[in-house]
Parts: sequence; C-alpha cells; structure tokens
Amino acid sequence: MTKLEKQLRAAWRQFGVPNDAAIVVAVSGGADSTALLDALARWRKRKQPSGPLFVAHLNHQLRGAESDEDEHFVGALAARLELPFLSERIAVQELARAHKQNLEAAARQARYDFLQRAAQQNRAMFILTAHTQDDQAETVLMRLLRGSGAEGLRGIFPQTRLRDGVTLLRPMLNATRADVLAHCQHYGLSYRTDSSNLSPDFTRNRIRQELLPLLHTFNPRVNETLARTAGLLAEEDTFLQQSATAALDDISAPNSLNTQHLQLRHPALRRRILRLWLRRERGDLQRIEAVHLTAIEALLAPGQSGRYIELPGGGKVAREFDLLRFQAQAPMTQVLAPIVLPSESWQPFGEFHFYLQRHLAPAHAAQVASGDPDLFVAVLRECSALNTLQIRPRKPGDAYIPSGHSHTIKLKTLLIRHKIPWQTRDTYPVLATQAGKILWAPGLPIAREFAPDLPLSAESCSTVQDGSFTEPECALVVAERVRKD
Repeated sequence: MTKLEKQLRAAWRQFGVPNDAAIVVAVSGGADSTALLDALARWRKRKQPSGPLFVAHLNHQLRGAESDEDEHFVGALAARLELPFLSERIAVQELARAHKQNLEAAARQARYDFLQRAAQQNRAMFILTAHTQDDQAETVLMRLLRGSGAEGLRGIFPQTRLRDGVTLLRPMLNATRADVLAHCQHYGLSYRTDSSNLSPDFTRNRIRQELLPLLHTFNPRVNETLARTAGLLAEEDTFLQQSATAALDDISAPNSLNTQHLQLRHPALRRRILRLWLRRERGDLQRIEAVHLTAIEALLAPGQSGRYIELPGGGKVAREFDLLRFQAQAPMTQVLAPIVLPSESWQPFGEFHFYLQRHLAPAHAAQVASGDPDLFVAVLRECSALNTLQIRPRKPGDAYIPSGHSHTIKLKTLLIRHKIPWQTRDTYPVLATQAGKILWAPGLPIAREFAPDLPLSAESCSTVQDGSFTEPECALVVAERVRKD
C-alpha cells in the first residue's frame, strides 16, 4: 500500500463517507486525478468502499486534438477499471467571452457545473477531486498576492456543500505531488500532461514554476508550511463566520443593515458581516475585493446619508440615514412633467395623490389630522397666489424659507433632514405657485411666506373687502401615498 492510499483512507474516515455511497470522481487524466481514481478502484476491489464509482471528465475544448486525446485516455482508463464513464464537451473559450469572464474562472465554473449535473443524474451524494497539498500552497499564494483576507487565505476547503445535498470532497489535500508520483510509479500508471500547465500566461503556472522554487530556497518545506497556515486560518475563519452570521441576523432587515449597530462591531467582524450581507443580497461575491468593503465601511461615518458605492458587476450600496441599503440595479427614473392641481378633486403625481380644498375657516383646517403615516397635510394661508398651483419634481437649486426659520434652506437639505429616501428625492413632488414659489412638499414644513399665522400681505395675499379685513381663511392640501397593496 502506498503512502497516498494510506492518506486517502485516513481522509475517508475523517469525512465519514458511507461505504456504500455513490461517488463521482473528477478525472482530467493528469497524474493527480489518475492516482486518485486508481487508489479508489483498488480499495473498492477489497469491498471497501463498496458503492458505485462514476468517472467524470469535461473536455474544455481549449487545446484541440490534445483535449480530445485527454478525453479518450480517461474513457479508456474507466473502461479498464470497469467503471461508468461520464463526459461532456463545452467550448469554454466561447463561454468565457459570452459571460465576460477570464478563461480560468469560466473553465472552473463549467467544470463544477458539469460535476454537479453528473452527481444529480446518477444519484451520487459525493464528488471527489484530486487537489493536493501543492495545489493548496499555490492557491494560498495566489490569493495572498491578490490581497485576500482570512476567508481567502484559508485556501481550498476539504469539503464543500453544493446544491441539492451534494458534497464536494478533496481527500488528497494532505498528500504531496511527490506522493502522487510515487503512487503512479509504484503501480506503473501512465497519465496525461496538460501542455497549458507550462504556459507562463497563467498566474498559477508562474507561481508553480517560479515563485515556489524560490521560496523553497528559504524553506524546503514551504508547501507544508503554507498548507498548515491555511488550516489554522480555516479554524479562525470558521469561528468568525459563525459569529458574523449570528450578528447579521441581529442587525439586518430586508435589504438593509443598521449602521449604528454595525459600527459597534469589531472591524474584523464588521467586514465579515458586510461580506455575508453582500453575498445574501447579491447572490455572490464575484469581483468584490477589500477595497470595496473599505469603501462601504466609509459610508458608516457621520454625514454620509445619501451617498452610495457602485459595486463591480452591478448593484450599489447606499447610506440612507441609519441604514445601509443594497440596490441590485438602478431603477428606471420616471420622468414626471409638472401638472396643475385643481380644487376639490384628487390628482395623481408619481407615488402620491394630491387634494386641494380652499377658503376654509382656520378652526376647521386645524382639525384635520391623521395617524396614517401615508397621509401628509399642509394648511396654507389663503391668498390669490394659490389660484394656480402646480405639482412638479424637484429641480437643482430648489430652496425656500420654511415656516419657523429665518433663512433659505435648500430643498435637498430638507429632504435629507426629514429622512426622505434618496431613491425618491429626484422625483419627489413639490407644490409651487404659478410664479415658481415653493409652498410645500409632503413631509416637509410649509413655506414661511404661506404660513397661516402670518399677517396678511396687501401685495400678494390680500383679503381686504370694503376697506376692512375679513375673517382669515386657509387652504388645505392633502397628499396621500399610493398604497402598494
């Protein structure tokens, strides 16, 4: 029995795989996967494990005749071992171009999708791949060079839960490439060599051919050291992941995070919460890097409400008062033209319906109140300026003097102060006179000039009749938010 076979059996016991489980083995034809399949087949002949083995090979069609020869080699190997052979052909180059992915990412995604299908179609609950300790060292270095955090530096997972109850196992992570080659030599196994593994165009190849040999001059056991570091980081990462998951449940609501509670968390835990939240909202973390998390964290600072961060691959994270909100894509902005607000009839505008009632006694107008959060009421001083009112969207530079203030305030500032969501501010309705003076917007204070408690102005709002003042009158405007149900 070779060292590889002993390591494989130890991993089998650690994973707790039932002996009668159906298993799909990913075989490229290279030394690693050939040795894995051979060791499993030899063990199976001894009735342990006794479940069916399926040999799965994906032809990426990247190397022409060489790819076809790999497929033929694996098929012949499966036939010699009397095992079912499952294969597909996918033009990965075209797939990468269509999805705007790099070639390595597209090939990896296609490969795992194929393995998942193979497992489901054959009712196999486990997929085995032949990643070794050397692969682990290369992966850790690749991610270190990219600036990955602890989650990335834990390297390749020994086991991963896939869809529909299928588990991906990597039982050779403690085995070295030397162990693999020794197994092949011991049993006289032939295998294929992928010519693309020699190309300096791929980062992993340069790490394998240039960086790792250099590191071996500093530490001859650097592969083992990197793998051990990955294992330690994996334990710490698991603890952080569990803590972050529990914290996320406490501080999140649909599509949002509470910024005040998030600020109280340790930075290491906070970043992990953000990653979990983004994965939940987006469905993945593709192209999300540390720089994006840092930018999102900056939104937690005071005065950031209304700001947002664009994410690679689409979507944005925005600060809205005490919340962070994720938006999958920018909504179509509805172009709203100004409309005239008639009296005594409901007028729709955007997400609101408006109603104007004029010449009311102040006592009657003051009685209008509602506990309905979707209903907004403005009581205005009756005057000739109200003869023609319009509702329009907000314009750049809009400003007015609100009731209770002595200076002009920008409308945008008032919208922020009164916590009007940033997504609706550009189309938020504004009530204005024909001359363009702003009277009011739902949820905001009315303009001081039209407040009912001010003295009457003979110039613009005179109600003088026969040289004497009449009983003052008020106008009432109601805005009701359109109900979504």
